[in-house]
Formats: sequence, structure tokens, C-alpha cells
Amino acid sequence: MTVWRPRRLIGYWRSDDSPNWPDPIDFVDEQWDRDEREVVGSYLSRGRESAGMAWAGVSTCRFCGKMNGSAEYTDGTYVWPQGLSHYVTDHAVRLPTEVVAHILGIEENSLAIDQSWWRSAQPDWR
Repeated sequence: MTVWRPRRLIGYWRSDDSPNWPDPIDFVDEQWDRDEREVVGSYLSRGRESAGMAWAGVSTCRFCGKMNGSAEYTDGTYVWPQGLSHYVTDHAVRLPTEVVAHILGIEENSLAIDQSWWRSAQPDWR
């Protein structure tokens, strides 16, 4: 039996179409340890595409205009836009403490991203 688990959105930013989302400038932390940022950014870039979710257009970075993709990634707990790793590694946008702790806990314990829910949801997945 497949158990649906709600996932939390992270890394979605304010735009003309979504004025109530947070502004990434409010999360810049230039003092954030570079090595930790790299671990978090690497983790985010290795997420799995979220059930075929992709948006109609490519998102651009709110800081530098870089094209950040149109896919949505997940690890089974959180869901984030494809370009979130760029914000973290290139612009020192620090994610909430609970998200960073979640990511570091997985990485530090050398655990792979929990993919059991993928396997149960997609029987042909290998």
C-alpha cells in the first residue's frame, strides 16, 4: 500500500505573480560556512524530479538573471525548484535551520535519499 506523505515547499520566491512568497534577499547570509553551503547546494542539485512536475517557463535567478530551470525536485520530505541550489551556493541564500539540519543529517550519516516512496509509487522505477 502506498502511503502519501505531504511534502513542504522551500525556495519559492516572490514575483509579480506570487507577491506573498518571501524575497530571497532576506535570507542572504554571507557568513554562512562555505563548506556547509556546498554540501547543502550539492544535495539540492541531486533531488529527484517531483512526479513529473515542470513549469511552463524557465525560472530566472532574482539576483543575477541566470536561467534556473523549470523542474521541481524533492527528497520525499521537501519540494523545491530546480534552481534552489544556485541560490544557496552562488548567492549565500541560507535555508531555514530545520531544512539545513535535515540535509546535513542525511549527508553526515551517509544515507542515500530515501527513495522507498518512489519505488512504491512507481513500480517500474529501477
